[in-house]
Amino acid sequence: MVSASRITWFAIAFTFALPSMLLMFREDGRITSGTWITSVLFAAAIATTATIFLGEAKQ
Repeated sequence: MVSASRITWFAIAFTFALPSMLLMFREDGRITSGTWITSVLFAAAIATTATIFLGEAKQ
């Protein structure tokens, strides 16, 4: 179930993960469209994992 807590955790984790992934996946110091796609996918995976473990849903 999606709750406000989980949405907040996802947004926070994604905000911190995306710049890190952009730096990690850049090619020769350049950020290309492929870099963006890869970074967004990895940042979403990291944010999803953080949300599952840190977000609290009401049951």
